[in-house]
Amino acid sequence: MRLSFQPRSHYSYDPTSDVSIPRPRILPTTLASGEGGTEYHYSFFRGEDRIGGLGFDGRDVVVETDGYREWVFTFDLTREQTIQSMLRSKADFGSTDEDLTFLRGLAQGLVLAYAGQMDNEDNLRYIAVTSVEALDQAGVPIAGAIPVHPDKKVVLGEAAVPSHV
Repeated sequence: MRLSFQPRSHYSYDPTSDVSIPRPRILPTTLASGEGGTEYHYSFFRGEDRIGGLGFDGRDVVVETDGYREWVFTFDLTREQTIQSMLRSKADFGSTDEDLTFLRGLAQGLVLAYAGQMDNEDNLRYIAVTSVEALDQAGVPIAGAIPVHPDKKVVLGEAAVPSHV
């Protein structure tokens, strides 16, 4: 059963598994590099029942392209422990997909939790990124299954939210 999350106003929803992912609780944090970032705490729900969750850090940057400002929020899923935590939730979602397919579907659900926004003044982009090393350490083969960037990073999910002003 492949996850197919769809954006809603304040969450993402997968009709096949009947799982919703509300926007996460967020906190400011200091990343390992010493720069400021965001700590994300997601919960997964089936109806009113919490069936799991996931926490990780991320970077936030503002870029300007062609006179338009865009906030880029990068979800850092590059730790083996994060990948393992995601994979442990497969049974809760009722998924029998291959690990990489499941990870991509769940990551898309994470970013789509923001995609239904209608009150943002700037363009927003949410990107869930992992690394070849984290996937390898977690035992998830990717050979030829997904594009790998030159820096050995892999995009698992992405959502763009245009400004609404």
